[in-house]
Amino acid sequence: MRPMHGTLVVLLAAAACSVAGCKCSSTSHPGASPDPSASASLDPASSSAPAGVDLSAAPTQGPVLAAKGLWVVIRDKPSESADKIGYVRLGGIVKREDNPVSKAGCPGGWYKVEPRGYACNDDDASLDPQDPIVRAASRRPDLDKPMPYAYGFVRAVLPLYLKVPTAQEQLDSEFKLKDHLDWFNTEGRKLNREVALGANDVFTDSMGIPRDDVKVKRLVTDMTEGELFGGNGDDDPIPWWLDGGRKIPNVSGFKVPDFAVFADRARRHAGLSFVGSFQTGADSFNRRFGITVDLRLAPASKVKPDRGSPFHGVELTSELALPIAWVNDTDVRQYKIDGDNVRAYKKTVPLRTVVKLTGQKKFVDRRLYYEGADGKWLRSSQIAIASAPETMPDAAKAGEKWVDVSIMQQTLVLWEGQKPVYATLVSTGQDMMGDPKTTKSTVRGTFRIFAKHVTTAMDSNEGLTRDTGDPEYGKTKRRGQGTFLLADVPWVEYFKGSYALHGTYWHDVFGHARSHGCVNLSPIDAHRVFFWTTPNVPQGWHGVYARGDNGQGTVVYIHE
Repeated sequence: MRPMHGTLVVLLAAAACSVAGCKCSSTSHPGASPDPSASASLDPASSSAPAGVDLSAAPTQGPVLAAKGLWVVIRDKPSESADKIGYVRLGGIVKREDNPVSKAGCPGGWYKVEPRGYACNDDDASLDPQDPIVRAASRRPDLDKPMPYAYGFVRAVLPLYLKVPTAQEQLDSEFKLKDHLDWFNTEGRKLNREVALGANDVFTDSMGIPRDDVKVKRLVTDMTEGELFGGNGDDDPIPWWLDGGRKIPNVSGFKVPDFAVFADRARRHAGLSFVGSFQTGADSFNRRFGITVDLRLAPASKVKPDRGSPFHGVELTSELALPIAWVNDTDVRQYKIDGDNVRAYKKTVPLRTVVKLTGQKKFVDRRLYYEGADGKWLRSSQIAIASAPETMPDAAKAGEKWVDVSIMQQTLVLWEGQKPVYATLVSTGQDMMGDPKTTKSTVRGTFRIFAKHVTTAMDSNEGLTRDTGDPEYGKTKRRGQGTFLLADVPWVEYFKGSYALHGTYWHDVFGHARSHGCVNLSPIDAHRVFFWTTPNVPQGWHGVYARGDNGQGTVVYIHE
């Protein structure tokens, strides 16, 4: 449940003013985090362009290499035994050199791609940007949005169809379908329209910085049903590759015979991502289908659209400097303290109000209070504080960027050297300061980001979804694995084994420990952090590893 559907940032100061889970699955690259002592240039303290992702448009001229399988791995040398340095996802396109540099172990040839590395022209790749599968998967993630796809949650078990199913095929594939359709036409369609404002309803600039003073062009509340499922409107036609039957092979990781009507089912509560939708005719119950990223079809009547939390942190300035706090509870009051006497003010402070602190604190009657800049006090148990850590990592002294996470406060601060630039709330492992080896706690220490993914899949425990050996999904098995799929978790950054910073679209309790070990951020905040950190995800790539010429990853410092 979300405690609130909006971004409330009210600065309480002398003069009030407004201001603009998980032990996650490890990626399947060989080895763990690269050697932190490896030589690499320091990341710049600031930049006029995102450090974390290249937003250039896909190449339209010259020779290219495209992914027609779920992924195409990019290696640092033209060899299957060479290190993986990144990958291109289904439908992704990158520039390449005209001719292969080698055919050793790759009959189709190893091609050097932009900006670095080599890809094998195998069954999952194509040199033709007009390849049917590449054309069908041409809808790419929207990199300048916190939620890069349209998303929804499965309300009833559904088949993921490979073609537009007939009415009879749907009756054969879905339990009590007529009862479900009757319910949807009388009640469900209205429920699908009841979508609260979400992450993409907050404007973010070219650096990923949220701006509450700028309006987005189109709010989710103004969108049609078709748009909620990734389409351009309600009247989008059946895609060419489905019109008259499926004209491309099944590319999902779930293998089925050619005659199969669907490939796997999605369980209740699963999170799905969509790149388009369309309405069928009477011979298919006039039903709408959402097109998943791997080109399967989910009946929209069994999916509730969702937009993620609109919550986000704040840019730090001379006017809004550390320490600050968020009101992290309901029915919170400020207090006047006179000696040992504590008196509560009548007016309550709304949840997630941002409060500027003086740094002063007092114990009164065995309760700890912090002083706000307006002279009023707040109970420590009802706020989450962002402040400078007692000790800083070497990265701070070296002038590097680094990410600071406090487990006890459930806050995250971005630092450029010794200057804090952004602060927000997070959700770390639900067992807080427990042993990460035996409990659902976040690992502590100083690390470097070693892998970044625009999106990746997780299970409902934010762990393994598949053991396929590909670079996008994890392989680390652990207690509680399985349950249901969360597709295309956005802005994932691994820093230690299976632990990651990542966007979270399935809850809105940031500021409270919740995950199985990962650091959960709101989609807006995860987008902001991803744009800011290194290594950079090159144009057309979906994921990158901090190796060789990719440079080293940004430091992540996690402490009590």
